[in-house]
Amino acid sequence: MTELRVFEMPRTRRVIQGSGATASLAGELDERGLKRAMLVTGRSVSAGEGFAALVESLGDRVVDVYNKVEAHNPVQRVVELIEQARKADADVFVAVGGGSPVDAAKLAALGVSEGIDDTAGLAEYAVKFEYPDIIKIRPQTAEPLPVIAVPTTLSAAEWDGFAGSVDHERDTKDLHVFLNLTPTTVVLDPALAALTPRDLWATTGVRALDHAVETAYAKNAHPFTTWLATGALGILAENLPRSVADADDHEAALQCQIAAWMSIIGVHNVSLGLSHGIGHQLGAVGIPHGVTSCIMLPHVMRFLEPVTRDQQAAMAKVLARGGDPSAPAADHMERLFDELGVPRRVSDFGVPREKMDAVAKATLGDLVVREAPRKVDEQVVYELLEKVW
Repeated sequence: MTELRVFEMPRTRRVIQGSGATASLAGELDERGLKRAMLVTGRSVSAGEGFAALVESLGDRVVDVYNKVEAHNPVQRVVELIEQARKADADVFVAVGGGSPVDAAKLAALGVSEGIDDTAGLAEYAVKFEYPDIIKIRPQTAEPLPVIAVPTTLSAAEWDGFAGSVDHERDTKDLHVFLNLTPTTVVLDPALAALTPRDLWATTGVRALDHAVETAYAKNAHPFTTWLATGALGILAENLPRSVADADDHEAALQCQIAAWMSIIGVHNVSLGLSHGIGHQLGAVGIPHGVTSCIMLPHVMRFLEPVTRDQQAAMAKVLARGGDPSAPAADHMERLFDELGVPRRVSDFGVPREKMDAVAKATLGDLVVREAPRKVDEQVVYELLEKVW
């Protein structure tokens, strides 16, 4: 008899894709009766021509713009956004940019509905996790405001209800997990994504690769997600170098956006793992989002290879691209990273070495490490960090 298992289907209602797709956003708001949009983004995206065109197309549907999102979402900024949205009486958040604006919009949607007005209130809704299996989450009391996502990177935050924020006083990244925070509409516009700096596009593409690897061999892996994730690896291996080399290759960019979607679908059922757990806490001490995957992924793959041999062999076949498919998947991944020219060392970012002890400790308090298919402790994490210093 097979084990009873419940699979929560993704909550995205509509995906609009294609060059120029952002022009359809006004109609999407009108169709859903949403009249007071709060736009959420960072300073670099808000200064670009693509964002200006989007604001103009939405006209008086925009009640306010918050453009001060920072990497990893410092908690003070999130609380500021919640207050601004409340004052504007927004009825929908439209996140434009990478994972940080999308996560900020999710957290603000939670904050407005739950009456959160300070950083302590936000922290109350974060996951409390004790390795290996104690999980505590304060339940919601109201339905959050809807979120619409217009991603400009491949971080894939738009496909789930996970949202991260950083408390720099604790040097810790908190995770909030509510399925109903998932953006209800996602707009994939490769023409808008062409304006994203290529180094950022490359590192967030590696983040998507990391999603695919970790969900494919998670301890609680599911055939539905494993096959999609493995397929995503092949699409990204083929198209990410093309779209990094040529921002105007919209077809390659759209293929990468679709692969990023495939890489993380069903993540509320199948957990990310050790690379992400370490990466979250490296982010808390200053490593950019996406870069953490460039640093950690091949080393975590090698650590887990003894217990994920069959699945890594399947990964190697789709990553090989003319190389030896019998070579380790981590070797193919490193070859791809070399081709993309992404960063590979913690020390390149000025993070003091003495902070690695705290990173190792915080990693064991990160929810996603629970499904790593091999037992870990602080010493294991510290030794992995030593390899990437």
